Amino acid sequence: FLQKNSKMNHFKSSFKLFLSIFICSSSAISMIFIKHESRELFIELEGLKQARDELNIQWSELKSQENRWANPIRIEQLAKENLKMHKPNIESMRIYKKR
Repeated sequence: FLQKNSKMNHFKSSFKLFLSIFICSSSAISMIFIKHESRELFIELEGLKQARDELNIQWSELKSQENRWANPIRIEQLAKENLKMHKPNIESMRIYKKR
C-alpha cells in the first residue's frame, strides 16, 4: 500500500510540475504574441498619424488656395479683364423696394 501511495504521490508531483511548466510556457508564449501584436499596432498607429498630418497640411493648403481664389477683389478683376464686365453707373441702377 505504501508503494502504491508513493507512486501516486510521485505521479501527482510530476503532473503538478508538468502543469506548472505548461502554464508558464503558455504564459510566456502569450506575452510574446501580445508584445508582437502591440508593436504591429503601434507601427500602424504611427503610419496613420503621419497620414493624418499630411492630410492636414494638404487641407490647409487647399483652404488657403480657396481663400485666394474666392477673394472678391480677384473675382472683380477677372470679371473686368476676361468678361469685360464693369460696375454700372448710378443712373443705370434701379432699386426696388419690397412691399
